[in-house]
Amino acid sequence: MTKPASETGAQESAQRSIPAYEMKRPAVRTLASGTPAQKDDRNAHLHVGRGLDLKGEIRSCEALVIEGNVEAEIESGSLTVGETGIVKGQANVNEAEIEGNFEGTLNVKGCLSIKATGKITGTVNYGELKVEQGGQVVGTLDVGTGKPAAKQSSKTDDGERKAANA
Repeated sequence: MTKPASETGAQESAQRSIPAYEMKRPAVRTLASGTPAQKDDRNAHLHVGRGLDLKGEIRSCEALVIEGNVEAEIESGSLTVGETGIVKGQANVNEAEIEGNFEGTLNVKGCLSIKATGKITGTVNYGELKVEQGGQVVGTLDVGTGKPAAKQSSKTDDGERKAANA
């Protein structure tokens, strides 16, 4: 005896048991995946949605998507600032895609992509840079490893400078 199709469908959906908030949530594209984010217990993903305000520190995050207002010190694998996103602070990331506004210091080890609607104000250190027509950077750009060059001043260097000036 076969079961009616309606019973089979009900059993399959009961086995999946997706929470209501997961069904209504729009797909989020991150730099790490390029496709809608999927659950992965080993990696931390954070999505700061539209209308949310967040202040503090964000650390150990594999993928961070910001569509709200964030004032923080950020360490993340990838950073995506959506069109409605506003970020103030410092960020040290592997990759970044800026569609909204970023103000502060942005250190990107790999590729920094600034979209047409994106604007960065401050100091930017990057490994690779892609800027769409209309994207803006107001401040200092430095190509390199994505980390700011540390000033190294020693007494020996000062002595050598004085000797050279004499």
